[in-house]
Amino acid sequence: MTQVLLIEDDPIISEIICDYLDELEEYQVFAVSNAADALARSSYPFDIILLDIMLPDEDGINLCTQLRRRHHCPILFISCIDDTDTIVRALERGGDDYIVKPFEPQILHARIQANLRRVRLDKTSPSGSKRSAGPLTLDMETSTLQNGERSFSLSNMELRILAFLMEHPGQYFTSTELYRKIWGKPSYGDARTVLVHIHNLRKKVEKDPSHPRFLRNIAGKGYIFSVDGES
Repeated sequence: MTQVLLIEDDPIISEIICDYLDELEEYQVFAVSNAADALARSSYPFDIILLDIMLPDEDGINLCTQLRRRHHCPILFISCIDDTDTIVRALERGGDDYIVKPFEPQILHARIQANLRRVRLDKTSPSGSKRSAGPLTLDMETSTLQNGERSFSLSNMELRILAFLMEHPGQYFTSTELYRKIWGKPSYGDARTVLVHIHNLRKKVEKDPSHPRFLRNIAGKGYIFSVDGES
């Protein structure tokens, strides 16, 4: 049984999500309506957390930072806020995925399954492996990137995206293809999750993120990882 923590202050939305997931008979949902109650349950080993941003006692993005210190499971933001700046902040502060309200319950379920599938793949992947290209060394066991003399910690999704691209050098992938490869399901047209993680990765990978050499995006083709940092 998959353990879900739902943090949503709108009782109607909370009820819809709970009823839908309960009917699937594969989830046990613990629903709370504020940050205080969510933190009170923080010792419980959840498999995934569904987190609204606009909560009555705390900004959901700030709450995400606190939850991330205690949980390694996927955190999926569910919010009516649809601007890129908010999505960037949410994912930078520890979120794995972001879905905008309103959404069909089937879409939410697909996104939950995609993130859970990604976790299962992580557990079956060999640990301790390293990937290198030019000045870059990616340590899968410690989730760190060594870039010359600088060392950076990577989020779970930054790690997976960079590892995937380094494993497929010289190949092009659109945002939708990357989402499908890494999350395991179609993105349903919302590629901003991938865009934000790529944006954050460039700050750690590139000497000049505004003129990337390793993580490049070629119009009409997609993203490509260049081993030697050359065009």
